[in-house]
Amino acid sequence: MLRRATTVFGAIAHPVRRDLLEAMREAARPLSITELGARCEVSRSTASRHLDILRGAGMVVARSAQPAVLHELDPTAFAAIESWLWPFVESPVGAGT
Repeated sequence: MLRRATTVFGAIAHPVRRDLLEAMREAARPLSITELGARCEVSRSTASRHLDILRGAGMVVARSAQPAVLHELDPTAFAAIESWLWPFVESPVGAGT
């Protein structure tokens, strides 16, 4: 689980990738690279490059919907970081001192 969380944290380290994730979350529907690029104000090639990294981290899934490929969030990757972070939320170090 920690290895997956480390991969996810690495993927979200870049602000463009965080913007892409936010755009998908806010849209609440699958989006094409063109739509994601427009929402995040980046080129299609930039969106594509960052989506490759997000897919590699298991945060985004892509499916063909001719003529476009649609991208959407995969919540299982977020569960990996949530399970790692939760102990810090539940019982923060130094709480009450």
